[in-house]
Amino acid sequence: MKQGAAAFFLMALAGFAQAEPVRSTLVSLDYCADQFVLALADREQILAVSKDAGRRFSHLREKAAGIPQVRAAAEDVIALKPDVVVRSFGGDSRALAFYERFGIRTVQIGYAEDVQGTVDALRAAAAEIGQGRRAEELIAAMPGPAPDTGRSALYVTPGGVSAGKGTMIGSIMAAAGLSNANTGEGWTDLPLERLVQSPPALMLTAFFGFDDDATDHWSVSRHPVMQRLMQGAQVVAMNEARISCPAWLVAEEAQAIAQALQ
Repeated sequence: MKQGAAAFFLMALAGFAQAEPVRSTLVSLDYCADQFVLALADREQILAVSKDAGRRFSHLREKAAGIPQVRAAAEDVIALKPDVVVRSFGGDSRALAFYERFGIRTVQIGYAEDVQGTVDALRAAAAEIGQGRRAEELIAAMPGPAPDTGRSALYVTPGGVSAGKGTMIGSIMAAAGLSNANTGEGWTDLPLERLVQSPPALMLTAFFGFDDDATDHWSVSRHPVMQRLMQGAQVVAMNEARISCPAWLVAEEAQAIAQALQ
């Protein structure tokens, strides 16, 4: 009798060891959170992604196909009964405590200010949802910085805004082997007069194909002089889906820029 009980106990242990680990079910509230959830989680973990998961500016939009979408409204999210809600900027931050009262854990994606910071954000998010190994695989696949080209570049948007020091775009430029022609701090307006006096030889552009706002036609980037400057420069169009969120994907964009300059 004792031998039979021992055999049964050993069989039970073996079955437990072979069982798949239980993964938390997830809902992501915005397209930045979508990137982390789609890249890290098993598909069966994902109950829903945001309404923007399939949009052009969502890099992993193809992986989002077929997954239910949800508004970032507390009542809609709670109705899905997820274990975890993942958020970058979506929904009302005050709702996070509300989710907790329903037993739903919340994960806030950290904001990365540079390329290296995206590694930390990825690891932190992966630790929260139990997918650390997958995060390390993504990190290992990230391209390293390109050699210094000795060139500088100006970032141009349809709204006439450029990226200076201390921005993710500036960090992407550095990883692509470029210096930033915009010596200002943070996000600045394009200095048209200075650009006329010293035309940049290289410009990085983004979001021109997303220009649905008629007011942008009055911006500096639409000015005839600026148009002529762009025609006289080498222009590299950035992949907006890789830079719309401060995620590990920016390293791939830096590599793409470096390759475009070869």
